[in-house]
Amino acid sequence: MRVKTLKEYMVILLAGILYAFSTHFYIFPFGLFLGGTSGISVILYHFMPFAPGIILMMINIVLLALAFLLLGKDMAIKTFIGSLVTTVAIGGLEILFPSPTPMIPNIYISGIVGAILISAASASLFYVRSSSGGTDIAALIVNKYTKMNIGKALLYTDILIVVVGGILSGFSVAAASVTGLLIKTFGIDWIIAFVQKHFSKETPQNS
Repeated sequence: MRVKTLKEYMVILLAGILYAFSTHFYIFPFGLFLGGTSGISVILYHFMPFAPGIILMMINIVLLALAFLLLGKDMAIKTFIGSLVTTVAIGGLEILFPSPTPMIPNIYISGIVGAILISAASASLFYVRSSSGGTDIAALIVNKYTKMNIGKALLYTDILIVVVGGILSGFSVAAASVTGLLIKTFGIDWIIAFVQKHFSKETPQNS
């Protein structure tokens, strides 16, 4: 395995774990919605007798098929691994810490910190042409075929999730979720642009 490829898979592993940690300890405890399958899982949690982490795993298994149908082989494999790491890590945390105490007791600060960490994890995954699965796959597909910024593509797919979740959960959750979504959206594009400018000689190419 080439050194570059090995480094990319190390990035996928670490970013997937960071994504899971951030979601489980900063987002799930307050039932926040930052879009994506994590947001869908929190919404469905209101109607299904399963923990959000378990619902997330089930959704991602179904959506992963899209990566193999519409993305290139290399990107699809990386997306599969990124999604697998993220969902297994979240599922493991769900088992080890079924009712975690929030790392930060304030819902708004927790949402902001969680969104910053998730944007860092997502940007790292996207940079090596991977993702955590779910609606991130949709963003990769849009980016591949239209060249739209990944953050903007995610924003369009996540707004509806946040709106529905906010209606179900009340003002505080909705406000914290919208704040977190905006931070995640613009944070992803900013981090990718920063890394490309300062640490990369060329922009990563689509597979």
